Amino acid sequence: MAEAEPTWLLIDGYEDEPAAFGVPPYVGFHIRYIAGVMEAHKLHYEYITIDRWREMVRSADDLADLNLQRVLGVTLLAGAVVPGKYLRGTPISLRETKELLGMMPTDIPFLAGGWAIRGWRQQGWQPLRKDLFLCVQDTDATLSWYLSTGEFKHQRRTPIEWTAWAQAGAISKAVTEHPDLAGPLTYEVEVYQGCVRYKNGCKFCIEPKKGVPVWRTPHDVITEVSRAIDLGVKHVRLGGMTDVYTYMADGVVELEYPVPNPEPLAQLLHGLREDERLETLHVDNGNPSIIAENLEPATEITKTLVETLSDGSVLSFGLESADPAVHDANWLNCDGDQLKTAIRLINEYGRERGPRGLPKLLPGLNFIAGLNGETAETYSLNIQLLNQIRNENLWLRRINIRQVEGEGFQEVQTDLFQEFKTWTRNEIDAPLLTELFPLGLKLSEVTWEALDGRIRLPAHLEPEMRSMDIHGKAGITFGRQIGAYPILIGVPYHIPLESRSDILVTGHGARSITGVEIGLKMDSVTQKQLEAIPGIGEKSAWNLVSVRAKAARQEREFESVQAWFDDAGVEMPVLGARVLEA
Repeated sequence: MAEAEPTWLLIDGYEDEPAAFGVPPYVGFHIRYIAGVMEAHKLHYEYITIDRWREMVRSADDLADLNLQRVLGVTLLAGAVVPGKYLRGTPISLRETKELLGMMPTDIPFLAGGWAIRGWRQQGWQPLRKDLFLCVQDTDATLSWYLSTGEFKHQRRTPIEWTAWAQAGAISKAVTEHPDLAGPLTYEVEVYQGCVRYKNGCKFCIEPKKGVPVWRTPHDVITEVSRAIDLGVKHVRLGGMTDVYTYMADGVVELEYPVPNPEPLAQLLHGLREDERLETLHVDNGNPSIIAENLEPATEITKTLVETLSDGSVLSFGLESADPAVHDANWLNCDGDQLKTAIRLINEYGRERGPRGLPKLLPGLNFIAGLNGETAETYSLNIQLLNQIRNENLWLRRINIRQVEGEGFQEVQTDLFQEFKTWTRNEIDAPLLTELFPLGLKLSEVTWEALDGRIRLPAHLEPEMRSMDIHGKAGITFGRQIGAYPILIGVPYHIPLESRSDILVTGHGARSITGVEIGLKMDSVTQKQLEAIPGIGEKSAWNLVSVRAKAARQEREFESVQAWFDDAGVEMPVLGARVLEA
């Protein structure tokens, strides 16, 4: 950052759309397309995440090193339109965007794009600043037009540009300089644009507005991913799909329910799996109505998904409401019967556990409150449907309940909404959690991300937070397995951040689980680590540590973990033998 050469800034404010993840550990595809444009135009540029920018603002030295006076132009992507809670990074806010504008030189071009920018603009945000352009189409194409002509003009990328910028973005600074590249970075790929329900798509969703779906070929996607893997990427999610089952489907223009085409998706998934360097592979959404109305090809695709994806894969199903009146008023994509048919199919083939301890493929379910036509009866119908799913012993990996965003909808009935949410968490999520993550289950390759809180803080980036010196000390560590919608795991002691380990499940929270690491050494395990093992309380842990210290002074070694426990007068708990090693 200290180099004096004039430069453009590419600021990743993160995107989080219904079919596009870009909040760390994900790197989104739109930010890479913009970087691809900069690469294609041979610009000198710096890639900065919004989290890194926040650090720089807090440090006068870092800002001085950046030297804003040498900045030739700025491109900002702000694309978080789906409300969410984030552990590893936080999307840019409107307030931060205003502050960013105020800090930059006023005589340089500043292009800002993404769905958040469009939303803020629609809400009346029209900042007065020279050479500021708020992009409402494709930010990458708009930037390319500006660099070529010097003119601000809304543009959409062509299919040729899409391929070129995707391939260039795969080896751009958005990848090579991403802070998570050596860790859990997950490369989000855009497989297609649009929705097969573009004529009468869900009224609340932005995807149908993109028009008739435009597919990328399996070869194009595989080539892009291969280029990223060459640079160190190990984890990939195939995103940008409103429905994985309608990738290159037949009858998109003519049919209400296009017919899934299993072959292109099989070519894509098996082609990606030919590269053994790829560790994690997950996908995006599924449309239950397409599955239910086309069971034969949908079954073939489901088998391919189970065969090629990493365990822990989740297909998000957008029911939104079980109320037929709400379904009709908002042009929703499936009804309750279609949903249950799709859930049954995924459960039939996806419940088997994979090498990381997770079911290979499970459905997720989305509800939205505040849609037109919603009444008290709506919530009763939602509860009735969830009870039917539970009564069939069907598994759901996650149930997302949120309020509708945008204009033209009803006000949310707050009391009914909260009652439904609480009921779902207590009566559906809680028992599901114990079935999906039973006590004693081994989960492999958990990446540890935050200490003493569920959000990673700037202090967590300090070297001492990654040192083995903190291992086993008092506190809480939070982590997740890499992949889509991973369960949050808490361990009641400190673990070096950005390290990985295997755990056993020891307890359940509302939407998270607790655990203890496997492979803790008898001669170094701390009191707090011992207390994390069910059946060992504070007093027993203290006895074990005291007896071990006494034996060390006497230069005496225990023959086994059991001998250590016997000497301390502590009964070995069931999980103790699986956690501790001599």
